[in-house]
Amino acid sequence: MRRRELESADVALFSELVDTCEVGFLSLVTGQGYPRAIALNFAAVGETIYFHGALEGEKFELIQAAPQAGFTIVKPYSFIPSTWSAPRYACPATHFFKSIEIKGVCSRVHDPGEMARGLTALMDKHQPEGGFDPIDPAVPVYAKALDGVGVFRVVTESWTGKVKFGQNEPEKLRRVFVRKLRERGGPMDEETAREIEKTLP
Repeated sequence: MRRRELESADVALFSELVDTCEVGFLSLVTGQGYPRAIALNFAAVGETIYFHGALEGEKFELIQAAPQAGFTIVKPYSFIPSTWSAPRYACPATHFFKSIEIKGVCSRVHDPGEMARGLTALMDKHQPEGGFDPIDPAVPVYAKALDGVGVFRVVTESWTGKVKFGQNEPEKLRRVFVRKLRERGGPMDEETAREIEKTLP
């Protein structure tokens, strides 16, 4: 990463993003050498990413052909307009965010027990209120469902985090951002202001 001050290897960042971001992007390479990014609902068990999908189609074929994969998760925060730092000059406009980029190996899960754990993680994340019977491959209705669905995992080999909240900007300007975010009061502005404050002395 070019700007080392934005890089993070904090495991808390990994946990935060996999727990709170609903969509991630699976990156594969086509047979023609083009990148292919696929938006997915996902859940994590430790540093292993789980998702489900069909046992046919382009995504399935690409995973079978070339299992090396990337998985990117981004949590966007507030847009910072150029006018807050340089009137009439567009270049300072920016967007603050947190992200992780995973490198790993993507494969289909065959073990019914692991399939159930991966799907349970998805349900616990996206339907935390519950309301469903535990996913158990020994239960006939779930055994039939597991037999017809593809469950996949990305086993993380390495990951890089990025946390961008103006760390490369002067402290005085970051304080201006905090003030103006609170004045604007948009949906993510207070949360963004608190994140900037973590970078201040």
